[in-house]
Amino acid sequence: MILEGVKLAFIGMSTVFAFLVLLVLLLHLSTHLLRAITEKETVEEALQDRRKTRGKKTLQDDSRLIAVVSAAVSAHRARMQRLGRS
Repeated sequence: MILEGVKLAFIGMSTVFAFLVLLVLLLHLSTHLLRAITEKETVEEALQDRRKTRGKKTLQDDSRLIAVVSAAVSAHRARMQRLGRS
């Protein structure tokens, strides 16, 4: 009875292992077969992203960001001086 249980467990685990190995092999195969299509889509998406962001960023946005960061650093330094830390 115990021997039958061990056989059944071994057959079940072997089946699952074989299925997982087959799944990994199929994924690798599909990766190699679809690589050209994927690279082409990636390049197209990158070009579209560049086109979208190219016109949106202005010098005013940069100067506003610099002002905000400068104010935050200044406030932090003032706070640290009040607390006696340098």
